[in-house]
Amino acid sequence: MRTELGAGLPGWVLRAAVGGVAAGVAGVLVANGVEWLAIVLYGVLAAAAVVIPASAAVALIIAYPAVAMVFVDGETSWAGVLALVVLLHLLHVLSAYAAIVPIWSRIHLEALKAPAKRFAAVQLSVLALAAVVILLPGGRTGEVVEVIGLACALGLVVGVVLLMRRKS
Repeated sequence: MRTELGAGLPGWVLRAAVGGVAAGVAGVLVANGVEWLAIVLYGVLAAAAVVIPASAAVALIIAYPAVAMVFVDGETSWAGVLALVVLLHLLHVLSAYAAIVPIWSRIHLEALKAPAKRFAAVQLSVLALAAVVILLPGGRTGEVVEVIGLACALGLVVGVVLLMRRKS
């Protein structure tokens, strides 16, 4: 079976998407009370990441918001943190593809379907875990709950090890 791909999108669209998502991250930082000087510095780093997506600037624009949120006066909102989780993951994925796709090439949306599915699966699981964390009561946890949590964590580690084994 043969699929007709059509013209596709220009390669610079990925870099523009990186800039757009970085602007969204800056918006979340502003909404959470991060100071303007820190936002301007983030904008400079984001511009460098758009121009050179295969640089250390990408790592900085992903790590910078977490550090900036720590220094916000007052209490940080869960909505802001969860928005940053989604946006920074999207920034990571888009930057990775922008780094390997030449700027003057063509991108076919069909080629981005598998990465989009992986992105959605990761975000659904992370946000489900975040919902559990938000719903947990504050204060001391009972010993039984701690033992169950430890057993679950151990089960996850064993499951990952078993999945990573080579198929012989």
